[in-house]
Amino acid sequence: MLRENREFVRWASERLTVVAAVWLAAGLAFSVFVVWAFLELTDEVLEGESRAFDRAVLLWIHDTFPGWLDGPMRLVTALGYYYVVLPLLAVVALGFYWRGWRLSAVLLVVSTGGSIVLTTVLKGVFQRTRPELFDTGYQASFYSFPSGHATVAVGFYGMLTVMLAYRSQGAGRWAVATGGVLVVLLIGFSRLYLGVHYPTDILAGYLSALLWLVCVGGVYALWLPVRGLRSAKSGRNAG
Repeated sequence: MLRENREFVRWASERLTVVAAVWLAAGLAFSVFVVWAFLELTDEVLEGESRAFDRAVLLWIHDTFPGWLDGPMRLVTALGYYYVVLPLLAVVALGFYWRGWRLSAVLLVVSTGGSIVLTTVLKGVFQRTRPELFDTGYQASFYSFPSGHATVAVGFYGMLTVMLAYRSQGAGRWAVATGGVLVVLLIGFSRLYLGVHYPTDILAGYLSALLWLVCVGGVYALWLPVRGLRSAKSGRNAG
């Protein structure tokens, strides 16, 4: 019995070491890229080098997409407001907790809360005014860079997608992943359609939130094999 336990501990340690090393390498590489991209984008915004690009994209969206999208885009953009995200977060976190997915519930709260704090701090630092290229009758307050909708969309809907996709199988997993990505992208696009954000605001929001998502997702990804090993050990002992 003692020998079997030692073999299991050795096997578990080797497996966890590999998983941790792979995740750490991938996470660090992705984080470095995201930080670099965010800094480069921020530099272009501060220097005014993105102004022509921002104006061109916003005006193209305004001139290209039909006016009947105004109603649907207002509904989509509402998904990124705190008065929608926070109640949804409470319902989903409680649902996870009752199903026994306690770590998922905690990390979803951490991911969403962190994204809210992150975007609030960054907006206060950069204090970029919102675009006024055309009037859609839609008003938005506070600063523009980075987009809070984009940041919170990744922090909440993005993290929720990761968790649900992991627990799904086959075609269901792809459906969850595709749906989650579409929601995040549509929320960002709705801000452009309504003329309350520059494209660089949306990109910066996605980038800053992705870095936070990697940090929180890393905890989740490293815990999953630990839980699997515990289950495997319980199965061996039961056998």
